[in-house]
Amino acid sequence: MSNANLLVADVQSLEISSPLVSLFELEYDADSTLYFHPGLSSDVRITNINGATLTLNSSQDLTVGTTLTFSGLDTAGSAVSVTKTVAGGNPDINTLTLNNTSSLHVGMTLTGPGITTTDYSPIVFDGNTYYALPMEMTDFEVKSDGAHARPTLAVGNVESILRTSSVFQNGDDGGSAGLTDFSMDKLIGKRIVKRQTLEKYLTLDPTAVSTKAIVEYPKRSYILDSVKQKTENSVVFELANPFDLQGIKLPRRQIIGKYCPWAYQGLSFSTPSGACSWNKNGEVSVDDAGTERKYYIYFTDLDEPIVWKYVIHNSNNTIQSGKTHPGNTSSSFAIDALVALSDGSGGYTYWRSETASNTTVPSATNSAWQQVRVYVPYVSGTTFSTHATDALRSDYVVYPVNNAGSVADASFDFTATSTVYKVTSTNNSVAPTTPSNYWIRGDQCGKLLNSCKIRYQAKNTTGSANANQNTIPLVELDTIQALPYGGFPGSRKI
Repeated sequence: MSNANLLVADVQSLEISSPLVSLFELEYDADSTLYFHPGLSSDVRITNINGATLTLNSSQDLTVGTTLTFSGLDTAGSAVSVTKTVAGGNPDINTLTLNNTSSLHVGMTLTGPGITTTDYSPIVFDGNTYYALPMEMTDFEVKSDGAHARPTLAVGNVESILRTSSVFQNGDDGGSAGLTDFSMDKLIGKRIVKRQTLEKYLTLDPTAVSTKAIVEYPKRSYILDSVKQKTENSVVFELANPFDLQGIKLPRRQIIGKYCPWAYQGLSFSTPSGACSWNKNGEVSVDDAGTERKYYIYFTDLDEPIVWKYVIHNSNNTIQSGKTHPGNTSSSFAIDALVALSDGSGGYTYWRSETASNTTVPSATNSAWQQVRVYVPYVSGTTFSTHATDALRSDYVVYPVNNAGSVADASFDFTATSTVYKVTSTNNSVAPTTPSNYWIRGDQCGKLLNSCKIRYQAKNTTGSANANQNTIPLVELDTIQALPYGGFPGSRKI
C-alpha cells in the first residue's frame, strides 16, 4: 500500500530536512524496464540480503572484524540504527558477509572504517535498482484546462551505455543485462514514468507490513513522442501525456487513404497490439482436394511470396528439372509455375508465372510474372550473406525451427513463433531477432487490401504429400474466405 501520511507530515512541516529524489522507469518493451536516477548518489546501500551475505550497490573491500553502522527508517518513519561486524571476505566484488543480518533490510545505508563512496552509485527503491544516467526533465506543468503540457527529457547521447556490451549494465554492481543493438531512436513511443520521494524514504523498512509501504508522490507517466534536438552530447525528447487528446477528430477513424491501420499479427502476440489475426508463424489450414493440410505462408511487404528454397532447388543446390527459365521466349510455362532465372553471375532470381502458356521473360516490369523470394531454415554456423547490389536478394531464413541439421534439411519442424527474417549484415553466428543490426523481419505486410487477400484467401498446389513447407501460394485466390472486418480503409501504414 502507499503510505502517504508520512509525506503529508513532511509537506506540512516548516522545514523538510531530506532532499527530493527523482527516479525514472522506462518501459522499453513487455520484458524490459530500465531504471534510472539523474543525480549523484554517494551512499553505500544494501540492495539484497541472502542469509548472512549482503549485496551492495558499490564495490567494497573491508577487513574481517570491521564494525559497520546500518541506518534507515522503519514503517512508521522513525530512524533506526544497528551495528554489525564483518565476518568474512567478499564472496564477490560487491557482496559482504556479516556475523548476522537481523534487523537489516534492503535500502539501509552503511558507514564505517574502510567504506568507499562513489558519485554514481545505484539507488534501491520499491525493490528496483536505479542506475545513474545524465538526464533532466523540464517544462513540467500540471493544469486543469487548455492543452496538456509537453515536457522535455534531456539525456546524455551515450546509447552504447545501454547495450549488452556495456559495463554499465553488466558490471559487478548488480547491473542487469543490457539491450541488444540499442539506439536512441528506438525510444520513440516508449513510456517513461517519473517517481519522486524524499531521500530518507529510500531506507524505509518495507518488510514489517504485508504490502510494501512505498512512500512517494503521485507518479507521472509520459510517452516519448519525438526527438526535439540531438547533438554530440545530448538528446532532447518531447514528451506527451498518454491521454493527450489534442488533434482527435470524430469519427475517430478518418476514412481516407488506402492502407490498413492494424498492427500486423497484432492479435498473435502475448500482449495484443492490434486486431490483425494472422498467425505469428504464418500457419494456415487449406482444403487440399478434400484433405485439410497446414501450410506456412510468408510474404514480403511488396506482397512477394517467400517460399522454401527446395521447392525449386535440389538438395545439391542445382535447379529441379523443368524449373529453369531460358531467359528468352523459347519456352512456355503454365500458370503458377515457379522458375529460376540466371542472373549471369552464378546466382538466380525466382519467379511465379501469373498467366497460362507464359512465353515471356520474367522482369520486375512484366505483369505476367511475380517475383518470389526463397528461405532456408536458420542453422547456427552457416554464413548468411547480403547481396552485393540488391538488398531484396539478401538471404532469407525461417527462425526459430526445430531439428534443422542443415539449410537443405527437408524434415525440420516449425514452431509457434517461426517467421522469416532477411539478413542485413553478413554473419554466421547471430540468431535472428528484432530489433537487430543483422536481421530484419522478412515476412511483413504491405498494408494493402491485396496483402490481406493473399494471406486469408491463399490456395496451394493440391496433392502435396508434404503438409508443411513444400508449397507455393497460387495466383488464384479462394475468394469464398472472408477477410477480417475493419482493417480497411485507413490513413497510414502502422
